[in-house]
Amino acid sequence: MDEAPINQPVNFNLDVSKVPVYFVDAYVISSGEHALTLNFAQAALDGSQQTIISRVAMTLPQAKDLLKNLNDHIEKFEI
Repeated sequence: MDEAPINQPVNFNLDVSKVPVYFVDAYVISSGEHALTLNFAQAALDGSQQTIISRVAMTLPQAKDLLKNLNDHIEKFEI
């Protein structure tokens, strides 16, 4: 199977009626030798419990790239 060339532009499709957006109150990061997992949680109404609502796993190089891009994005839009 041929892999896509690195840094090749990718088109993303987003159907906002089918892909929910979640506001999160907390996150938990876990990692292993080859991957990193981000767990996103929402608080219960009384705040006594957090429920994981979404999990995202990625390779360590992807996590480093995400961190770099997130930092760049935040710096561009900070006042």
